[in-house]
Amino acid sequence: MRHRSIRGYSLIELLVVLAVVSILAVAGATTLGNRSSGAVRGVLDELEGTLLSAQKRASATGRDVMIATQGNWGGASPALLMGYGEATDGSAKILTDALSSSEAFRVAVGSGGGLRREHLHAGVVTQPNATWWATTRGTSDDITGQPPFNQASSGFQGVLTADPNLFQGDESVGTVRISGANKRFNSTFWIQVVAIASGQPVVGGAMGLLVVQGNGAQVYKFYNPGVRDGGDGKWRKI
Repeated sequence: MRHRSIRGYSLIELLVVLAVVSILAVAGATTLGNRSSGAVRGVLDELEGTLLSAQKRASATGRDVMIATQGNWGGASPALLMGYGEATDGSAKILTDALSSSEAFRVAVGSGGGLRREHLHAGVVTQPNATWWATTRGTSDDITGQPPFNQASSGFQGVLTADPNLFQGDESVGTVRISGANKRFNSTFWIQVVAIASGQPVVGGAMGLLVVQGNGAQVYKFYNPGVRDGGDGKWRKI
């Protein structure tokens, strides 16, 4: 009776397997990083689009428009909402209308479904999760030390500490008006966006920032790719 010989894997075969596993791991990490970066840029664009749409409405109607926000990222109730409407409508009506408006920015992670989109790889910083910004930054550059935020003459110095986050969090409502006469925002505010995974900030992940200066008509947008996935951790205006 002949016995079949049993041989193990050769060194070359083991090295090939290890190489394939390494390539797949790198590809997976790169895909996750690209997904987070793309999500941060996408959320920034969506928020900016809502602000600019509100501004266009004020210009077209010649009447003041109010932007209203409410909720905390990932909270089941209330969901994070951003909408706009006639300033005379009041924030309650604007937020109610935002639930079914294509111009509204909204999210409900793990609940709500239906009318609300889910963003799994990027989150808006609200007051209850304000530590997300510092956590995500990791070893990336601190934006307050970069132009124009470190230049007294720019009007940006101290903005991130002296002026409010538009998303107040929980059930608090944050509002800002746009003048129908000159399309200018009535106050300074900012919105921060960070990369998230499983509902938590990604250390060294991508970050984004929108800033509007009081009595100004421009929305400034900044982006940092982070350092986690080979990014340079540098801020750039986009």
